[in-house]
Amino acid sequence: MVESKNCLKCKKNIKEKELHKIIIYVVQEQFTEHHYEHVECPDKFTV
Repeated sequence: MVESKNCLKCKKNIKEKELHKIIIYVVQEQFTEHHYEHVECPDKFTV
């Protein structure tokens, strides 16, 4: 099963080959949650 990753900024799905970063929140050494973001968010470009 492939987990779908959605960009935190533009909410679009991050495809397998697209560059993305993972944002992980750690509170008091306890893993809380993580988010993905496009490295180059598509919404910042005009195609």
